[in-house]
Parts: sequence; C-alpha cells; structure tokens
Amino acid sequence: MGTDYSRGLRLAGAAAGADTLTLQETLSSTRVHLTADPEIPGVLKSLPVLVADLRRLPFQLSLDPLGGTAPVSDEVLADVQALVAGIDPDRPLRLASAPTGCLHIHLGTQPPPSAVLSGVPDGHGARIRHAGHSFPQLTAPGSGLGAVLTAACLTAEVFKLTVGLRADTYATTPVVDFCPVTLGTEPGAMAETVPEITDTALVGAGAIGTGIILILELLGVTGQLTVIEPESFEPPNVTTYSIGTLDDAAALLHKTGLARRHLPRMDINAFPYTAQDFIDAIDNGTERWPTTVLGSVHSIEARHEIQRIHADLTLDGSTGGPAGTTLALHEALAHGPCLRCYYPLPPTPSSLGAEQRLHALTGLPLHRIARGDTPLTPADLEGLSAEQRSTLSPYLGASVCGLSNLMGLTDNTADDFHPSTAFVAQQAACLVVGAMIARSTGGVSGPMRHVEYDARFGPWYDMTTLRRPRPGCECQSEADVIAAVREHRRRPHGHSVRAR
Repeated sequence: MGTDYSRGLRLAGAAAGADTLTLQETLSSTRVHLTADPEIPGVLKSLPVLVADLRRLPFQLSLDPLGGTAPVSDEVLADVQALVAGIDPDRPLRLASAPTGCLHIHLGTQPPPSAVLSGVPDGHGARIRHAGHSFPQLTAPGSGLGAVLTAACLTAEVFKLTVGLRADTYATTPVVDFCPVTLGTEPGAMAETVPEITDTALVGAGAIGTGIILILELLGVTGQLTVIEPESFEPPNVTTYSIGTLDDAAALLHKTGLARRHLPRMDINAFPYTAQDFIDAIDNGTERWPTTVLGSVHSIEARHEIQRIHADLTLDGSTGGPAGTTLALHEALAHGPCLRCYYPLPPTPSSLGAEQRLHALTGLPLHRIARGDTPLTPADLEGLSAEQRSTLSPYLGASVCGLSNLMGLTDNTADDFHPSTAFVAQQAACLVVGAMIARSTGGVSGPMRHVEYDARFGPWYDMTTLRRPRPGCECQSEADVIAAVREHRRRPHGHSVRAR
C-alpha cells in the first residue's frame, strides 16, 4: 500500500491556485534539511513531530545528526527513522550533511549560517525566527504543547516557502513569539504542569483530535479521558493525522485504539460510536457525564450534537476556509455562548436564492454580492457586526461569487470536502489544549473566546474575539430545561430530562 498524499496536495493546490500534479512534481524535487540543538529542553520532543509533519508532504528529507550544538543520539535517530518509515517507507530520512540547494530548517537557538528558518519551544509556546533574527533567552523549558506548536509553525513556514503561494495570500513574519495558553507574545510565561485530567471527553479523533492526543502524550498527562469516535483509521489519514501509520491503516485500526496506544499513562474510555449515542448512554446511566468536552468534528450539525452534552465547558477546534488553512478555537458554555451561538444553522428556505441567503447570513449588501468576480477584501467587512465579520473573515481573498458554494448555501453537494493537513490541525489542537490549560489552572477567566487565524499568515494581534450568548439561541430560550438536564446528568444514575 503506497502513501496517499492527495489530501495535503489538494490543500496546497487550493492555497496556491495550482493543480496537484504540478505541486507533486515541485514538492518531490524540494530538498528540506534539518538540524537540531538537542540539549535545549523540548527540542527532542519537537524534532519527531517536525520530521513527521514534513514527511506528510512529498519532500526529500535529510537530517544532520552533528549539525547542532551537540550530536543527536542514535536512539533518537532510530525512533525518527521508524516514524518516517511508518508514514512512507519509500521516502526515507537521509542522515547527511546539508545537500546542495536545500531548504535548511533548524530546531534550536543557534542555527548554522545556512539555516533559513529556526524555531524552539519556550514553555507552552513557540519562538520562530527567519535568518538574521536572533533568539532572546528562553524563559522556561519547552513543554509538549510548545514542542508541537513549534513543529507545526515551522512546517507552515516551509509550506509557504515551497508551494508557490500568491504574494497577497500569505505573510512571512520574520519573528513570531506565541503562547496558545495566554494567546500572548511571551511564550514562556506559562509553563505550569498540566493537572490530571478528569471528567473530560474528546469528541472526534480525526485531524484535530489526533493532534490533541499527540499533545497530551508529549505533555505526559495522566487521568481519565473518554474518546468518542465511530470510525477506523484509513490510508488517507496517514498524511493528514498527527498519529497513525500505514500498518495501522492496512489493519483498519479503530481510532480509539490509536488514542489508547499513544496515551498509555491515561485511563482511556473508548466509546466507538457517535456523540448522540454517547448522550443516550449518559441518559441511560451507562456512561459518565463529562464536565469538559474537547471538540474535533467537521460540521455544524456535529457541533450542535456535542453541544447537547451540555458540559460545563466545551472547547471546539476547527479548520477550514477556502484553502483549508484557517484554524479556530471556540470556547462555549452550556448557558451560552454555546456552539449554536457560534454556528447558527444557515437559512435554507427554497424560496430564497443563493444571493439572498448569502446576504441573510453575512450581511453583505446585495449590490456587493452582484460584483461576484471581485475578491472579498477587509473593506467589505466594515460596518458589519462582529459575528458577520467572524463568519466572513476566513474567506478574505476569495471571489464573492464562490462564497455560496464555500459556505454551503447552494444545492451543489457533489464536492463539499475541505481537506486539512497535520500542521494546520495541530495549530488548532494547540489552541484547544492551551485553552484547557488556561481554564483549568486559572491562567485565564472571564468571557468565552473565539480565536481564529490563517496558518498562511500565523497568529496575529486581532485574532481573538470575546463572545456573548446569541439572543434567541436555544441556550437562552431553553435555559431552564438545559439546567434541569445538567442537574440530572450530574448524578451517576437516574432518569434523564431531555432537551433539544
């Protein structure tokens, strides 16, 4: 069974406006070379993630074990090579000095002169530098969360440098300092040990869900986690998920089995059915009600379903946008804002045309929608509500005439698949785990947050919006019923009160 790169190439094609065959040829001839400073805490956690993320695209990869401030051990090299072979045995990781014409990436604070890009975890965050920009003194030992974020951000930079993006569709920021816990620019400010996880459920073990699992593994988290996922691991998942091998895909290993294998320190309660089945099991007294839900699902309907768990806190991660590179975190409460506040069902009356439906959902004037060939710009968002701007911002740069298709407002369902890839999903997973740490350790309190940015641009100052309940949402109109449901679900057994 060969490695299927089609989903990653499809995302790259959507981002670059190129056909996947051309991109396959371009990336297959691109040489990416790695070096690392293994003595820096967190670097040896980040190295396997970075190598695996890059191997999920058809680059030629090499690593110089002697290229950093100290040698990379034989044990680490063997583990990394085995990881690469599990993704694509036909594209091994070469152990060699930098080849001619390579793109040299360094993990650490002392990059060799040939490195064009370097990064290092600092606490729960990451510091990324392009050539010519030095690192400050690190504040804290790099954690597993910082390690994954560093690898994902470095891979995003490699993606931007290699796939041929249009100049107006990405930004190269020479210096990036970001912490997904504080959402600030001081990565090492948060480095506390993650407390034991209790009464928590992960809904979905797909691209974002496996990113969450990988982060929890590298953090060394203990406790109990319910993993709700009805599907098995398949060949296309090898290059889009953060864990799983070709052998796992050939065996159709259930995704909950991946979670159990990668979280040996945790008590994994595998629930191989849907979220609605889980809700029914809670109401039947056969499953414990979780107070925290980590969401990793793909549709509005699925998000409404996990909201019906009515947990104290729901942290929902998402990817999407016109190129599949937009990622987001939605923090939700049972009493609002809930996920239905973030994701109201779009208007679908057959009496309305696509233009009217687009106007009703986004607030874009009909006369602007009529100029459909003109790409959406930030000026078009001026005067709209915060919710309307949030809805439209992932589609900046897209032609307005295509928004109805992109937003699911047309009747054409022949091709509604929006691919993701590991380095984008991992950044969304970092936001989810960062929010879980922040909310559980007292690092942040107050209003719920909606965080969103495009991996082609990176985290930026205006990516966070504080959210309030949406007037008229079920979390407001059915507040008494939801409160009664939650009260009954707190009990280990008993009859359930049902809410929509």
